[in-house]
Amino acid sequence: MLQFYFLSITANILAGLALTADYLGGRFPAFAPFRDLLARRAYRAALGVLAAAVGFLKLLIRSSAADVPVVGDLIPALAGMTLGAALVVHVLREKTDLPPLGRLEKAVLTYRVPLGVAGIVAAVLHFLLPGALFL
Repeated sequence: MLQFYFLSITANILAGLALTADYLGGRFPAFAPFRDLLARRAYRAALGVLAAAVGFLKLLIRSSAADVPVVGDLIPALAGMTLGAALVVHVLREKTDLPPLGRLEKAVLTYRVPLGVAGIVAAVLHFLLPGALFL
């Protein structure tokens, strides 16, 4: 399904941009309107759920018959699930008084910018090299 392939790429890029919005907005003034849009919790939460769901479904549904069934979509699927979970945790931690989840949560929130950049890179590589093994 080509539509699902492009949905996966789009969800990973948008989730990566949402995680790196503060950093990119400070470094590139042209990115400031996108940063302002992603300041809304509802958008970030929706992107997180979408990226995680698409990442999970990407494990089950392959891109095309010519690609390797699971391994060819493994990195974009894992990236989508990771980016989605990081976005949801980030949204939940902003304004709630839930008890901390532990070291994993701290690591995810500390390294959200490199995680977002890695997700964007994985999505772009998956777009440019659709038939490559592990991408």
